[in-house]
Amino acid sequence: MTPEMLQAFYRMGVFVLGVSLLLFFLVEPDSAEYVISILSAGIGAALVLLVALASWLMNR
Repeated sequence: MTPEMLQAFYRMGVFVLGVSLLLFFLVEPDSAEYVISILSAGIGAALVLLVALASWLMNR
């Protein structure tokens, strides 16, 4: 995996995580958007962690 590809995935993960955390505080707690925001934050965090893990394994 090239460093440019890892950087692109990292940026996507940070974007998804950031937007979902922002929406987490703006939507009503008992709505479907609230659940989607929580799930999106989890996906964004997982993507960032996977990129960090892949980067660490490549540089070992």
